Amino acid sequence: MVKEIVCRDAGYDCDFEIRSESEDEMIRYVKEHVQNVHGVGMSSDDIRGAMKTV
Repeated sequence: MVKEIVCRDAGYDCDFEIRSESEDEMIRYVKEHVQNVHGVGMSSDDIRGAMKTV
């Protein structure tokens, strides 16, 4: 099952989107993105909560 996260859905003016079947991969990339681009941390549980099935 493919899931996605879109930064704009979280209220950021950001074009970052990720789609993957691997939850672990998504968590790793989203954590890196939010830290490096937005300067915030995000827990794995918060990231799982933001995932949408597409």
